[in-house]
Amino acid sequence: MTIEWVSYAVKSPLVASVGHTKLMPPPPSSEEPCLVINSKSGHARTNTSWVIGRLLRDYESWMDSAVRAKINSRLDKRWQHLQRNATDEAIPRPRQTGLCVSVYEPSKTKKAGEPAHDLVYWSGIATILLQLVIAALALFKSNDSSTFLITISGTYLALTTGSLSQWKAEKWACRRKSPNPYILTGGNGAQHAIMILGNGHGLHLEDLTVRTAYPSLDLQTRFYLAITSLLWVVLLLPIRSLRRKSWPLLVIAGMGTIQNVFATGVKRAPSALGVHLDFVEVVGDVQVMDALIRLEAKYPNAGRSLLPTFFPGGLRAEEMRMWSGKKM
Repeated sequence: MTIEWVSYAVKSPLVASVGHTKLMPPPPSSEEPCLVINSKSGHARTNTSWVIGRLLRDYESWMDSAVRAKINSRLDKRWQHLQRNATDEAIPRPRQTGLCVSVYEPSKTKKAGEPAHDLVYWSGIATILLQLVIAALALFKSNDSSTFLITISGTYLALTTGSLSQWKAEKWACRRKSPNPYILTGGNGAQHAIMILGNGHGLHLEDLTVRTAYPSLDLQTRFYLAITSLLWVVLLLPIRSLRRKSWPLLVIAGMGTIQNVFATGVKRAPSALGVHLDFVEVVGDVQVMDALIRLEAKYPNAGRSLLPTFFPGGLRAEEMRMWSGKKM
């Protein structure tokens, strides 16, 4: 239980039950934009999925070690080039170079859309147990029944709201067993692009990008959310009346706040988001054009599908001739 749950439950679910009828929020505006490109058709969509946004946001924390090694080698290569052509010897090592395309394929043994339990999940369980222990101690040692009842009630409301099937329906609102390959990237100037091969075991990421296509709340869920929001308001009333011996409740609420901050900011692996990926290889070069040519040679139409994104102004004459010689 945490104070943030009270604020959230009174505002977001209540608004969802009578307003925009969606529980899942869009990606925060503070996160970098993300494009989802079908490398088979070349169609690109701007992402509005929270899951896909987190995949790209946290990528540098879960990318394969081979990707990191490739980037470091290309950074060193560019650094050496800059040092050779500069009169000033104090050239700092560049932080970005060219393009690095990491190739993954959906897991054939793990079901897409079923998240794995990670540290965030288990920290939530541990926090709830510790909160209940503190509330129980307050009850038996200080006869503080108010703290115990508030903690039990708040925990129950939080768990039941979080266990609604609507969350899963919206978070993975897409078809399964996709045969299409997709590329995720932040757009022109991005260091990374993530290519997910279509092997018939992954999610249709194009479906997931369209937030307006998410299933709306049914009448039963709307009613439940409205009642839950009312119960959270009722739960605030005894809290206001607590004058003495309220430190256990403050500790309990503080623990919940810390866990919320941790869960919001920590980097998470894709498996925790229901996207299970196996690393295949990494393709990259110091020059973006060279990286796309290498990618096209290994995965036909993949490099070509990225040309409008990384070269929005069009290609030069020699580049057009180079690509015209490749199979469409």
